Amino acid sequence: MKLARRLERLELVQTVAPLAVRNEVLLDRLYRAHAPTALRFALMLTGERELSEDLVQEAFLRVAAKLDTLREPDAFGAYLTRAVANLAKSHFRHQQVVARHERTIDISALVVHPVDVVASDALLVALRRLPMRQRATIVLRYYNDASHEEIAQVLDIPLGTVKSLLSRGLAKLREGIRDA
Repeated sequence: MKLARRLERLELVQTVAPLAVRNEVLLDRLYRAHAPTALRFALMLTGERELSEDLVQEAFLRVAAKLDTLREPDAFGAYLTRAVANLAKSHFRHQQVVARHERTIDISALVVHPVDVVASDALLVALRRLPMRQRATIVLRYYNDASHEEIAQVLDIPLGTVKSLLSRGLAKLREGIRDA
C-alpha cells in the first residue's frame, strides 16, 4: 500500500492526536510494511541474522529521519533498500580494514561456534563469495523480485551494468555451487 494511502488513513488520528503520536504511528506502519523485505535483503547480503537486523534498523533510522525531505516519499522501500546496501558495503569495507590490522593469529578462529544451518547452505555460501554489487543485484532480482530498472534505481547504476552484474554473478554462483 502506498504511503499516500497510509497518510489518508491517518487523517482521523491527525485531527485528534498530537504530532509526536502521529509520527510514531506513521513510523510504526512504515517499519512493519518495509522491514521484512529489507531484513531478507540484508540477510542475503551478509548471511548473519544479527548483523542484518542491525543494518535494517540503522538504515530505517537514517531514511526515516529524512522522510520529510525525500523526493519520492512513496518510494520509501527503495530508499530503505539502498540504505541497507550502503551500510552493508561500509560494514564489509570496515571488516577488510580490521582484518589487515589484526594480529597474525586470529583469536576468533580459536573459538568454535555452533553450526549455523543457514550459513552452511551451499547456495548462501556461494552467494557470500560474490562481490557485493553482484550479490546485491542477484538478491534484489531473485529474492526481492525487483525488475532490472528497479535494481538500477536502488543501486544507482546503469541498466546495462545491472544486466552485466546479474549475468556474471549467476555464472560465478553456478560455478561456486558446482565446486561445493
